[in-house]
Amino acid sequence: MNMAPKLKASTKEYIRDKNNRMTNRWYIKHYTVASTPTEELLSSYRTLPRKRNVIKRELSKRGVSTPSI
Repeated sequence: MNMAPKLKASTKEYIRDKNNRMTNRWYIKHYTVASTPTEELLSSYRTLPRKRNVIKRELSKRGVSTPSI
């Protein structure tokens, strides 16, 4: 089983209670290409040269043309 391509490393985020205090519960947040908004992918296309091909494939799946560099 393969993990989806990620834009940045996964983080551990703590769940806060109703008074906005941190609890001992947490979850792992993954920053995958598929869950990233299109506007953020377009801005990351120029700044992340190592991930450019992955971003280009995701944008083509969404039907968005990639910007010229």
